[in-house]
Amino acid sequence: MALKDFYKGKSALITGASSGIGKDLALLWASWGCNVALAARRGELLEEAAAQCRAMGVDAVALSADVSNRAAMEAIRDQLIERWGFVDLVIGNAGVGGLNPGHVFDLDIHKKTVEINLIGLANTVVPFIPSMVEKRQGVLVGVSSLAAFRGLPKAGSYSSTKAAQARLMESLRVDLRGYGVHSMCIHPGFIETPMTDHDDFTMPFMVPVRKSSILISKAIAKKKRVYLYPWPMKVLTFFNRIMPCWLYDRLMPRISGQKDDIKPKLL
Repeated sequence: MALKDFYKGKSALITGASSGIGKDLALLWASWGCNVALAARRGELLEEAAAQCRAMGVDAVALSADVSNRAAMEAIRDQLIERWGFVDLVIGNAGVGGLNPGHVFDLDIHKKTVEINLIGLANTVVPFIPSMVEKRQGVLVGVSSLAAFRGLPKAGSYSSTKAAQARLMESLRVDLRGYGVHSMCIHPGFIETPMTDHDDFTMPFMVPVRKSSILISKAIAKKKRVYLYPWPMKVLTFFNRIMPCWLYDRLMPRISGQKDDIKPKLL
C-alpha cells in the first residue's frame, strides 16, 4: 500500500499546526486526501494554513486554542466528533523549547513548559480515548524529542517534560493496546522550523521540515511504538543513554556548543 493511501479518507487533529512540523504535516496529509483540524494559539496563521489544505479538496478547519486549557481541548473534541463522527489520528505536536540553566533556574519558565509540553499533550490526546476505545481503533501520537533520554545541559525544563511525554505515551500504549488503540511517541532531532531559528547552541544533522513530515508519516503508518530520527542523532542518542554519569557530566557541556551567558527563556 502506498503511504498516501493510509491517510486518504482519514481525519486528523494536529496541534501546534500554525507553523513548523504541525503545519507541514497538515499540508502533506491534506495533499493525500486526509481531512485535517489544525489547532494552535495563532488564529490568523492557522486559517491561512487551513485555507491551503482546503484548496487541495479536503475538509480543513482552523481551531484557535491553548493546549494547556483542558476545557478548550475538550470543546475541540466535541466539535470534531460532531463534524466528522470520528477522529482517526490525534497528533500532540504543540510544544515549547527553552533554556533554563541550573544556576539561574526560572520556576515560571519551568511551570509554563510543563503546562504546554506535558499537560498540553494529555489535554490533547486523552479526550479522544473514549471514542477510540468504543470504536476499537485510532492512533494517538505524542511528538517528544531526542532530549527526552538524558538531562541536557541548561535544559532541565525541556528535557524533563520531553521525558515525561514519552512515559505518558508509553503507559497509554500498554493500557490501550487491548482496546485496538495505538499510542506512540516520536522523537525528532533538530528540524528546520521557527523553533530552531537561533544560535544559542549547536544543532547538528538538521532535517528539512518536509523530510521530517515524511519520516513521521511512515512511522505512524507502520504503527511504530517509538521512533527516533534522523539516524545520526539516533546513534548519538544511543551512546548518550549508555554513557556513565561521570563521563556525561564532563563531556556534554563541552560538546553542546552553548554560550556561557545563556539566560532562561522559552524558544
